[in-house]
Amino acid sequence: MKAIAACPTCILEQSKDGTQPRFSPVVGELDDNGSIHVTCEHRHYGIVVYNERRYNVLVKSAARAFLDGYTNEVVAVMSSALERAYEFYVRVSCAAKGVNPQAFEATWKVVVSQSERQLGAFQFLHLLDHGHHLSIDQAIPKTRNKVVHQGHIIREADALGYAEKTFAIVDVLDKSMRAMFPSQYKEEAEREVKVQQEAIPQGVEYLTLSMATVSVDTKTNIATRTVNKFLEHVAAIHHARGNGFPL
Repeated sequence: MKAIAACPTCILEQSKDGTQPRFSPVVGELDDNGSIHVTCEHRHYGIVVYNERRYNVLVKSAARAFLDGYTNEVVAVMSSALERAYEFYVRVSCAAKGVNPQAFEATWKVVVSQSERQLGAFQFLHLLDHGHHLSIDQAIPKTRNKVVHQGHIIREADALGYAEKTFAIVDVLDKSMRAMFPSQYKEEAEREVKVQQEAIPQGVEYLTLSMATVSVDTKTNIATRTVNKFLEHVAAIHHARGNGFPL
């Protein structure tokens, strides 16, 4: 997956004299560990640790797929984004309840390859935290199964409807975690970044980057707010491409 980043070596060289480094965007490749591999015009190779939750990364990937007309990929990737939001919620909620991290990892291995078990774990934690399970439109798993398991070719309007429904759940979960468990949310995010940093080969320059997708006023070219709909993610990517970013 392609992603916009910056060259760590260039940033470090520019900041040696204490001046504010200039952000020169470079297109890199995001790996499964959440690191962006970049090679700038000066042939510097480096790694940018992308400080973003996996479900948000997948939402952006699905938005690119939608913009490019790959409707089945939209459903598959948004399904993955939703599952990763469930996982992050489980991790944060268990941390808030004092679950031992090593015991959690050992238990998660039992369900890691079975999405239905992960959903069950999530629903019971949601019940404990909110007093009720999370109501999920049954069209979501039905559509996913038709596309992923039965090879159904989904049309654009239906893919967009699916993406909006799943994104709404992801967005609600992200905001509820930030509100209910702010310290545990921060700690889990920091743990993810630490895992990424520890995987960087010795001697390779790196930096950590956080980015937010925003809605832009096309008349003034000014960011107005963070996005809250899937289609706004699509619009943001379309706007970036129009300004020369090859995403």
